[in-house]
Amino acid sequence: MAENQDPLPVREEDLEDGNELDSEDLLAEMAEGVPEHLSDVAAEEMEDEELLLDDSLSPLEKIFLYVKSDLVFHRVFIAKELPSLIRDVEISEAVEYVLPLMNSLGTDPEDHVREAFAPEVDKIIWFYYSHCPLRENTSDNVQGDNGSINSRPMTPQRPQTPQRPHTPQRPQTPQRPQTPIQQQLQQLPAQPQTPTSHLPYLSPAAFTPLLHALLLDQNTSIAAAAQAAVQSLVERILEEPDVNPKEKELLERETLEGVVLGIGKLDQEKAKREDLEWDADGDDTSVGAVAGGEEEAELGRMTMMTLISSLAPIVGPEKCARLFVPELDKMSDEPVFYVRKEAALAVGSLAGILPLDIITSKLLPIYDHFSTDAIWHVRRSCCLVLATICSRLPEEMKAERAVKGIELFAGDVSRSVRSAAGEIIGELIATFHPNGKVPESLVQHFLSLGPVRESTIGITNVTGSAYNNTGIGQRDPERPVICAYNFPAVVLTLGESRWDDLKETYFSLTRDMQIKVRRSLACSLHEIAKVIGPSKTERDLLSVFRSYLDDMDEVKSGLMEHLADFIECLPLNTRNDYLPSLNDVWDGVNHQWRLRDEIAKQLPALCRLFNSQNVINHILPLTIRAIKDDVASVRETAVSSFPTLFQVVRNDESCYNDMIKRVCEFASDNKFRGRVVFVQICNALVSTDYPKEEFARHFLNDLEKLASDRVINVRIALARLVGELCRMEQYYQDSSSRPSQINNMLRRLADDTDVDVRGFVFLYLTPEERSKFISSTIQAMAESAENGLAPISEENDLDNGGSITQETHDSTPIMTNVNNEEKHDTEKSKESRDMENGRENDDPLDAIMGEIPIAFIRSNVIEVDNNSRSSSSLMVSSPPP
Repeated sequence: MAENQDPLPVREEDLEDGNELDSEDLLAEMAEGVPEHLSDVAAEEMEDEELLLDDSLSPLEKIFLYVKSDLVFHRVFIAKELPSLIRDVEISEAVEYVLPLMNSLGTDPEDHVREAFAPEVDKIIWFYYSHCPLRENTSDNVQGDNGSINSRPMTPQRPQTPQRPHTPQRPQTPQRPQTPIQQQLQQLPAQPQTPTSHLPYLSPAAFTPLLHALLLDQNTSIAAAAQAAVQSLVERILEEPDVNPKEKELLERETLEGVVLGIGKLDQEKAKREDLEWDADGDDTSVGAVAGGEEEAELGRMTMMTLISSLAPIVGPEKCARLFVPELDKMSDEPVFYVRKEAALAVGSLAGILPLDIITSKLLPIYDHFSTDAIWHVRRSCCLVLATICSRLPEEMKAERAVKGIELFAGDVSRSVRSAAGEIIGELIATFHPNGKVPESLVQHFLSLGPVRESTIGITNVTGSAYNNTGIGQRDPERPVICAYNFPAVVLTLGESRWDDLKETYFSLTRDMQIKVRRSLACSLHEIAKVIGPSKTERDLLSVFRSYLDDMDEVKSGLMEHLADFIECLPLNTRNDYLPSLNDVWDGVNHQWRLRDEIAKQLPALCRLFNSQNVINHILPLTIRAIKDDVASVRETAVSSFPTLFQVVRNDESCYNDMIKRVCEFASDNKFRGRVVFVQICNALVSTDYPKEEFARHFLNDLEKLASDRVINVRIALARLVGELCRMEQYYQDSSSRPSQINNMLRRLADDTDVDVRGFVFLYLTPEERSKFISSTIQAMAESAENGLAPISEENDLDNGGSITQETHDSTPIMTNVNNEEKHDTEKSKESRDMENGRENDDPLDAIMGEIPIAFIRSNVIEVDNNSRSSSSLMVSSPPP
């Protein structure tokens, strides 16, 4: 040891409990650099980790050791995998050993463990419920009154792993105080003991303490996951058809009354657990801890209201009226505002399913009480559920309550409440559809959201503080956004007759400086056009449409998504006159391929709006522009529109023949992309059951010529098409009925030098051809490997001025540049770059049928890989550089 190195310190705990070290032993350990007892600890930890990764462990052993592990990632792993691992454990062992361990996961000091466990807890609970007979806790099988919903003991933090013999115990981190619920989990009563040869009985309340602990977790993501788990559990209990009726009744009662309502009654347990008083003066920053039993009870009542809101549509009106409404009625005197806030939201949820008499007699008085609450959070919750409540009321009562409510909230002193009134005004007006008798004051309040402050409808102006001085539209940049979003619903409710009263506000919104306002209007332009009719659309909306074509890309995108729907709303003459300008629309988005892709998606719908001649003169040229696009995604989208194009012009012989002529021109295109597009168009027609006879007459001859195309991409596309034709029964599945063109293409493509080409067609060769080809290919591969022939190269296209020469040893074309400059890319790599913004090609068949799949010889080295292919595949790889 170096002279200037400080000696390792000796701790007091090293000298306690018989662990005293003499000077010679200590000097020996210092010479080694690490004391012996520290080395033992490190070795112990490594030993634990190796043990936990042992595949020989049974599922029960794995569960136990992972839950007890000191490593967080072990406990996270078991928390996620427990639903699957527990299925391999005997049910008696799962009840006796695994069930107590769940409490450790639910109260683990690490957030990550509880976050992993909470979403899985409903699956674990259902495993127990579906495998164990249920029996209520009574004084006969469980000591004490632990069956009541007010006495649910729970365990604290995860127990420590037992220490190995002869190893001094490491100092433990001091445990922080726990909540009363966490303290009770330790005292969870044992399940009734039964012989392991029989299914053990399970109390329906066995998991209630665990669910309460998760629902009350201070980590909001864990609490939310626990709420979702309870909702999932209730749905399964109520909907599962195979549950015993008696057990189903027990589970319903315990889940709804014990878990949902029980968590709101934690304050009633205070008298029963005074011996577990909470030390409020302690330094409590532990995970999931709640500062005091009273605060925990308040949080429980809030959670109960949240669960009632989410479960109301699931449990139905009868159970809601019997169980939930009485609890909601008690909230009128609730002293904690955030509990009242959730209770106000629960009023809206219950109003959505309860009958009218209960709504008017029970819910509306509670709602009115909360509407004038002193805390703005509660009033805002009442505002947000106003539309839901009004939607369940008769027309006269609805109008009265809607006007009263919106005037109350729009004039509130709190800006947040006024803002909420603006958010729900459109939804509130929509509740009067299809009647259309909307109170005028509601329309005025809605129009106040827009940029125009003064009244723009042809009636007497509405006055009063709620509208002019403290109205919902006053000086809030978000109000126009809300107004634009709700405008289609308001127009639909009021109808075409009220458009003239609304359009000035609408025009002001279309000129708003905020992009999100204009984008919202662009997305809904076609919906308003459907309501107001063709003449008013031409008069008022066509100018908006044209101005948005020159707007920002975000606005254009909203317009392009519904281009055909808007054009359909125009008068027929205007529609035909506007058709030539579609090319200008394409030019306007030439810089953004996603917008071009949106236009390409609209082509099939546009075809159906015009006659055959207009389709040939205007839609087809636009489609051809799209299939020549630089981006593969745009080309493929345009290709998919050709079946509709053919369908529209089928009854016009002249236009039909013209369409076929234009399509077949791509078969001889100088650019390889054009030839690929021709094959893709044929493939699109085949996928829509294009008539077999017409397909053979118009396309097979041109397709046959492409079987010898110099570009691999063309031959791959053709091989895929030929494989589809031979697979489909309505075409050429029957080999005896295949025309000569199909057979010729099969033979040429099966003899191709590229494995991707051969992979699509090899399945459809005759057995004799298949056997002959396998033999010849194996021989060629062997000779190539033995003689060290140069690898066969993939050819380049002639698009850039190249020429083709032939090698003497095979017929594979090799590209040579006329300027003697080396080509850097093959066509495949070109296509790969071309596809990077679009869709990828489908993978070819992994192997060709036959005892020995064929591989294209790309280098001088042949390897056999028996793992990646189905049967002793011959794989070829390039030699190292």
